[in-house]
Amino acid sequence: MTDSTDRPPSETGTPARKPTSRRGYILLATLVALVIALWSGYWSIARGVVADLFTNVRMAARAEGGEIACTGQNLGGYPFHLELSCQPLSVAGAHGERAQVEGFRAVALAYNPWHVILEADSPVAVEGNGLATGLKAGWTTARASLRLGTSALDRSDVEIVAPVLSLADDRVAGSAALANLHLRRSPDTAEDAEAALRLDALALPGTAAPVDVLANVRLAGGAALLAPRGADPLALLKSEGALTVRDLRLASGGVTLSATGSLWLDAAGRLNGTLPLTVAGAAGLPPLLAPFFPEGSKVPASLAGALAALGQPATLDGGPAVTVPLAFAGGTARVGFIPLGTLPPLR
Repeated sequence: MTDSTDRPPSETGTPARKPTSRRGYILLATLVALVIALWSGYWSIARGVVADLFTNVRMAARAEGGEIACTGQNLGGYPFHLELSCQPLSVAGAHGERAQVEGFRAVALAYNPWHVILEADSPVAVEGNGLATGLKAGWTTARASLRLGTSALDRSDVEIVAPVLSLADDRVAGSAALANLHLRRSPDTAEDAEAALRLDALALPGTAAPVDVLANVRLAGGAALLAPRGADPLALLKSEGALTVRDLRLASGGVTLSATGSLWLDAAGRLNGTLPLTVAGAAGLPPLLAPFFPEGSKVPASLAGALAALGQPATLDGGPAVTVPLAFAGGTARVGFIPLGTLPPLR
């Protein structure tokens, strides 16, 4: 009896195997090597563009009398990122003011360089002339997301966890649990800009309790602020109805304040416009508003009194409240015909 294993493949019915071709492996390896080479070339070019762009920014700052110093500059992130880091980063203005942050990173995906993530390490210190001299800021994390357009910034989102501001003598000037700021070009009108601010548990000297702040505003012509050279925000505010307050809300210690309206500055920088207020828990209003006015201002107490005397019944968040027509003319705040005080002009 003959064993079938001794028979040729043709006699056992099993088709003969063709010799393995190396062409497929060689072709695949060649394609992979080509892709890597092309991608490496692209990344190198992109890295050079980023380096040149940062150099141009520094030269532009120097031409205007300022300076950007990136100590320990490193530009890496291969293969999928472009990451610029500085340890530390110093920025100086034309009038001698200077700010320094301990560590700074700018990261973008190599295949989407128009979306940039910025990160800064705590703390930052400010020096020079002005009110900010000796100001220090610290935080747990600070991150910004920038979406760039062809010629300007389209959107900016900033988040700072546990920010703390302190003065030169280490007195705390303010703190919060969370700070969010969103800025974008208006989707309805390309020339305008919209901003949304959120502050959780904001604590300022003189406040009786932490304040939660929400603000949503629209600035006519504000898109100019997103351009590379920016614009003067005070100049933009000097047109009637320039700032539309879509929603402004302060809440603290049982007091909730809500407002909508429009504001602007006159040629002298004085506040004008209407900002009707709806308030729940009006008796606790003075300590809530005190930090937002000059020291010694009687506006918060006067406003609480005007609310009690002139407020119209309303509801806020389903609870009882009062509404008053707050108006500003030439920097003077009034509820109806009752003057509450005068705010200093903005220059």
